Amino acid sequence: MRVVLSVLANWLLLFALAYFLPYDADAGAGIISSGTSQLYLVGGTILGVLNAVVRPILKIIWFPFIILSFGLFILVINAIILRLLEIILKILDISWVRFEIEGLAHYAMAVAIFTVFNILYNLLFR
Repeated sequence: MRVVLSVLANWLLLFALAYFLPYDADAGAGIISSGTSQLYLVGGTILGVLNAVVRPILKIIWFPFIILSFGLFILVINAIILRLLEIILKILDISWVRFEIEGLAHYAMAVAIFTVFNILYNLLFR
């Protein structure tokens, strides 16, 4: 049940990122997403695995920086997780699933939204 809940929460997160930060061709920034429901299912599953496996390892490795920055280094860890999601989806090369974040400002906003979702998920379901 917990795995299904995690995938659904990550599905909602990917939907929110694609909805709130759509790609703007004029500015050349935003989130390029295609595959809609397939993206959310595949991406949500991969994001769930990354959050369950990679995130705790990164927290242990970067623990001194998390303490020194009063927890703000979690934003860097979340940026790494989002970047890993992009890389894994590119490596899998699924033609109908595409998720890319273009532009530094949009990447920072995506990381902020991702962090807020993780905080809410941890407060509500753990």
